[in-house]
Amino acid sequence: MKKLLLVPFVFLILACSTKYIKFSPSNNEIFTTDRLSEFLKKNPSPKVVLRTPNFSSQTTEEEDISYLYSAIEKEFLSNGFVVRDRNLFNQVVSNNENTVDYAKLKAKTDTDLIIELIKLDREVIYETNKYHTDKGKSGLLDDPYKQYGAAVEFKVVLIDNNEFAGTYKFHYAPCSEGNGCEISESFKERMKRIEKKKEGYVIVEKDVLEEFMRHATLRLVEDMRD
Repeated sequence: MKKLLLVPFVFLILACSTKYIKFSPSNNEIFTTDRLSEFLKKNPSPKVVLRTPNFSSQTTEEEDISYLYSAIEKEFLSNGFVVRDRNLFNQVVSNNENTVDYAKLKAKTDTDLIIELIKLDREVIYETNKYHTDKGKSGLLDDPYKQYGAAVEFKVVLIDNNEFAGTYKFHYAPCSEGNGCEISESFKERMKRIEKKKEGYVIVEKDVLEEFMRHATLRLVEDMRD
């Protein structure tokens, strides 16, 4: 009698296995010129300025992500870079004479490198219909699950002669660490909001995005110095 009771109990355990999904980030895109590598070997503490996209008619959006600019600059500082004030640099650049004569621009700003944040995309869709369980099983879902990730792209310029020195693109994928994300009712509701693009929905959490930007900046520093 006891043996017969074990069969439904085993099926109950298997049925209650927790399901997870996991995303893999896209490959980072790295390009560094030889001249930039050589320059950084000779100048391990370069003077840099972060240039950001122009939000002339979107000041609210600029204020919303200004904390990310600060996170980037702090990462440069912690890695031995000398960071110049962005606003003061832009004031000097606004003079037409300086934008043509890079020797004068370098002298007036005392800057070696321009780190330009070309693009920050907070609406990179990741999706999958594959799942795995905490029991080591795997399978396919009836409908794919979607989540927002992010991508950031930088360009580096040697200011003395306006020489292109490198481009770097880094990716953040959600649910990419450990087991990934557990499939639950709240997770399903989150997916529905993504699909409907409801107003006010947080695409990537603020603290997650800030951590990604810090990590991307650290990778940027490491890749520039390689």
